[in-house]
Amino acid sequence: MKVLILSDIHGNWPALQAVLRAEQDVDQILCLGDLVNYGPQPAECVGWAMQLLPPSLVIQGNHDRAFGLGAAPDCAPANQRLAEAMQSATSHSLAPEMKRFLGELQPMREFRWGEATCVAFHSIARNARFPQVGDQDTQWPWESDIILVHPDRGFVLVGHPDLLFLSHAHVPVKTRWGDTLVVNPGSVGRPTDGDARAAYAIWEDGEVTLCHTEYDVEATVGAYAPLALEEQIRKQLAEWLRTGGRSQTPSPPEMTTHKYDNNLEGPDSVAGVDAAMGKRRAREQPAKAH
Repeated sequence: MKVLILSDIHGNWPALQAVLRAEQDVDQILCLGDLVNYGPQPAECVGWAMQLLPPSLVIQGNHDRAFGLGAAPDCAPANQRLAEAMQSATSHSLAPEMKRFLGELQPMREFRWGEATCVAFHSIARNARFPQVGDQDTQWPWESDIILVHPDRGFVLVGHPDLLFLSHAHVPVKTRWGDTLVVNPGSVGRPTDGDARAAYAIWEDGEVTLCHTEYDVEATVGAYAPLALEEQIRKQLAEWLRTGGRSQTPSPPEMTTHKYDNNLEGPDSVAGVDAAMGKRRAREQPAKAH
């Protein structure tokens, strides 16, 4: 079985189309949410998601929830102005049934792929950069059962599934927390790691591969033209797409130029997380008596 795992499309229809063209032989699709906002064509992306048939799954992201319920976008303060402007400019393009679809999506799903137990969730902690769970006082998942922060149910204990699919951070990551393989496929439509290509992942016969594909960025930029936006916001959105967020965030570790990037290096890698854990343990180690 081959599964396409994607997330954070954010109204970027050309990017989504490029991913679907690149992976035409998949058996099912797992979409981890945020079909809308920031991008100029949310209706096309929601329409695509509404046509998916079981066993494909779509998870509710924070922007899906905002569009679906007519609520304020729940996002990082740095993105609030852009999110509010784009929600105001594009939410009217969604038909009532599209908003109802978004509002009724579930933010977490538990399922099985063969013998593997799986949990899919749009985010693990509000405004926390993957794979961190929270501040230094938060217990790390491989030291205890994994806890997710559900928008309706509060803290949810999910134990240690074989596969945990997360998104929201727009950064591709594949790592292990104990016996759990944790996968963030990155963002199809609004990457923040300095790679402007559309990011996604493939699960095939028990193996997960992080992938990228090129798309026509200027087609997306051109689709902003008819929207009622301040020119500064329009330019900021276009620059983000052209640079993969490079002008907005610190430069990421250098990545290969191949379609498949199996692992990242740096602080979000297994080695980076283990190093951070080692430093934390050292801080918490009681001082020896002399």
